[in-house]
Amino acid sequence: MIDLAPIHLVLGPGGAGTSTVAAAGAVGVRRSSGRLAGSGRRGKTLVVSLDRFHVLSGIFGVFSVPGQPIPASQQVDLLELDTLEMLADTWSTVRSALAAGALTGAAIPGSDDVLAGLDPEEILGMPGVESLLALRRIRDEAASGKWSQVVVDTSGAVDPFELFRIPQMVADTIERLWPRHRRLGAATDNTRIARVVAVLDALIRDCSDIDDLLFDSSGVSAHLVVGADDHGVLAARRYQAVLQVMGLPLTSVLVNRMLPDVSVDVDVTSQWYARRIADQRLCVEQLREIGGEAELICLPWLSDPIDSVLRMREMGVRLDSRPIGPVGPGAAEVARESGSGVDSVYRMRWRQSLPDPSGLKLGRSGDDLMVTVSGVRKRVRLPSVLRRCVVTGARWDDGFMTVRFRPDPELWPSQS
Repeated sequence: MIDLAPIHLVLGPGGAGTSTVAAAGAVGVRRSSGRLAGSGRRGKTLVVSLDRFHVLSGIFGVFSVPGQPIPASQQVDLLELDTLEMLADTWSTVRSALAAGALTGAAIPGSDDVLAGLDPEEILGMPGVESLLALRRIRDEAASGKWSQVVVDTSGAVDPFELFRIPQMVADTIERLWPRHRRLGAATDNTRIARVVAVLDALIRDCSDIDDLLFDSSGVSAHLVVGADDHGVLAARRYQAVLQVMGLPLTSVLVNRMLPDVSVDVDVTSQWYARRIADQRLCVEQLREIGGEAELICLPWLSDPIDSVLRMREMGVRLDSRPIGPVGPGAAEVARESGSGVDSVYRMRWRQSLPDPSGLKLGRSGDDLMVTVSGVRKRVRLPSVLRRCVVTGARWDDGFMTVRFRPDPELWPSQS
């Protein structure tokens, strides 16, 4: 079994300071001994950015070479990914696979003319390929054995929740456009096509592998960065709800830019400051409640620019890994409520935050339950007993989602 380095996903709404916190977390988690506290792992930390504007290299004050890890500090390397370049490399592989069979005489009529007119950007129409390549690179770095841990700044990428859905979405798209049985049939008749099918099959295997990795709470931790204000509280409610339905527990909530609680003279300015401090305290308590088992970490407001490793360490950011139980539909309780045989009623129930009840949608697709929370849809594979049932109703109440099922007489085993 591959020993993966711990992966820390750093999330947050725009303006929360997510990139700065990710950089400070990468710097702050190391110890002078060179060992990652509590993990027994040695080596440098890799911090990864998907931001095309190279924000992290600006924070560290280094010149970045996209696609190559470079030293950002004594104990941290920085990897800024250029997904367009990665896409071009992958497309080149596909073209080479097609061209490699030219001497076999198994040519595809007109294929050379078609390929000659294609650019890498033209296959961007298949949603998510860029992001999938980035996730694959992150997976490969975590499995390389070179790093004590990998910190991923998601602020410069697509919506992080869309990013997490990419592996399943890409696999589904490939299967829809070119189903496996058709791929295998085409590969049997043509050597050149067989090489392309091999590339696509490897991509689909990567999709499955990355999907399993992303939602393995034993190796992946999610850290949410928000401000101590109403916007931060609202964002935390939404992020927590979506992370729950996706099955990724929240490890920590980092409340950024906390003003110091100091005594000042009573004047107009101090009255404003006192109100602001009171608002902060209220928001912190709300964030503590929203986070549940997640650790709450308050980060200070620093007046000077965060432009050095020393300044980053002054923030006191910790990105720890710790065991947290499964959440969301993956941790659902399934039980028979009443009846027997085709008259049975089954219940599927899990804890689910729901900041916007109007954003809840449920559907069924084959053996899967489709759950949408706050605009993010998650495909949930049903337990075997429920795959032979039809949904009769659903209800959200007191923090729990309950879906009820009845057996489908056409699929249920006969009692005779």
